[in-house]
Amino acid sequence: MIVKPQLDFTKVEALRKHMLLTKGTMAGLLGVSRVTYYDWLAGKHLIRSKHDERVRMMLRRLLAIIQSYGWPTPKVVSLDKQTRKAFLLELLKQQQ
Repeated sequence: MIVKPQLDFTKVEALRKHMLLTKGTMAGLLGVSRVTYYDWLAGKHLIRSKHDERVRMMLRRLLAIIQSYGWPTPKVVSLDKQTRKAFLLELLKQQQ
């Protein structure tokens, strides 16, 4: 059995900030509640195995958007947070 190292949420938080996402949006993308995301940031809880692969997959997808689209472009920076989220969701849908 391969044991994966725990995710470093200081890096996840840096990714979230780079992508100009709210904590609520990031939590939603990772498929968890905001409370769970805040707990992970505070180091209160480890990621359960049922969440681990899904979270890692989404982080890989977000990194791919940064690499492929140069996120955040000046256009993305100028968008309000709801429009930015909708645009990101569309890009994620196209990735599938």
